[in-house]
Amino acid sequence: MEQKNIRIGKIINAHGIKGELVLLPLTDNNKRFRKLKQALLELPGGRYEEVEVISAREHKSNILVMLKGIEDRTQAERLKNIYLCVKPEDAVKPKGAYFIHELIGLEVFQGDVSYGKIINVVQNSSVDLYEADGDFGEFYLPALKTVVKNIDLDQKRMDVEIPDGLLD
Repeated sequence: MEQKNIRIGKIINAHGIKGELVLLPLTDNNKRFRKLKQALLELPGGRYEEVEVISAREHKSNILVMLKGIEDRTQAERLKNIYLCVKPEDAVKPKGAYFIHELIGLEVFQGDVSYGKIINVVQNSSVDLYEADGDFGEFYLPALKTVVKNIDLDQKRMDVEIPDGLLD
């Protein structure tokens, strides 16, 4: 399966008159933008356009980005709601962390019993939830070390200890 480009931010506005973009970061590491030199714009229809990043700096909870060829506010405003992406091989991943696309499709095991596959990752709470579906129905596993014992991407396997009462 071909890996998709990874969204690292969404352009939410223009900043100033010289083409600077306001980027809502979609990453846990805002410092990653300091070293960013090449990126992709995710255009309508699933097309991507390579862009050169001239500069990036933190501003409040957002990132201000200058792209080569975007020289005024009008050009910048045309990019509103466009995602800034990187190729999977250029993604920055902290040690011990996983990208969502790596987790989708992992088979969930407790011992030798398969409980289904990860179909989604829900990130709207204090702890991520792995949504799984299988013979036992659909259920959610908290992404905690006490529950998720091992993830083996090569074997497409997640070993877990399902808390008592979770499947009742």
